[in-house]
Amino acid sequence: MKWETDLIKDIRTHSGYDDQDGDWSNHNEYDYNGGNPNYNLEGWGEFTSANRNAIKEQFLKVKDTCRAILEIGISRISNFENSSTKVFLDNKKSETIYVGLDIDDKTAFQSYTSNVHTLQLNSTAVDSNMELIKTLGVEHFDFIFIDGWHSINGVLNDWEYSRWLSDIGIVGFHDVSCHPGPKAFINALDTTKWDVIPNATPQDYGVGFAWKKL
Repeated sequence: MKWETDLIKDIRTHSGYDDQDGDWSNHNEYDYNGGNPNYNLEGWGEFTSANRNAIKEQFLKVKDTCRAILEIGISRISNFENSSTKVFLDNKKSETIYVGLDIDDKTAFQSYTSNVHTLQLNSTAVDSNMELIKTLGVEHFDFIFIDGWHSINGVLNDWEYSRWLSDIGIVGFHDVSCHPGPKAFINALDTTKWDVIPNATPQDYGVGFAWKKL
């Protein structure tokens, strides 16, 4: 698995906890609040403006040469106006291919702008999903955003799509403050291989980024 070469340690607990999205009550290493008693996620919706601004800032770095975007976990239709999905669709060039993977039907977004493809698929089937994605004219991604199942195993799996990350590509992770998978993963990335922003918005759900050292 690619993650084994990209992390400095195995982040799995080798227990059922590795498949859990958010029950951290007995796992202090991945505690929600990091020991901060004032940490509170109430009332923030799914994406804060700080999250969206951080994603836009990183995406604009590759926008002009971006050929394809992969988003794992598409916005809920009810939350589209305040989502990462809208950031990508509003800011990508018309010829840039957007591919979204989600277990729910999000075809409503396909008419929003050109070259938008939403696939109702489970991201765990990496190789077969990529066979389908390649039929859309995609060979590599210049931006990958991971916001699917937030368990440790879920993020380890979704990292496998970075096998198709271009040399100038960026990978983003939502919920690096407050979910076990993205938080543990981004903090274990090998910084001799990857440039890493562990958490650009530590005051909220958190969003982090990584790109290859050249």
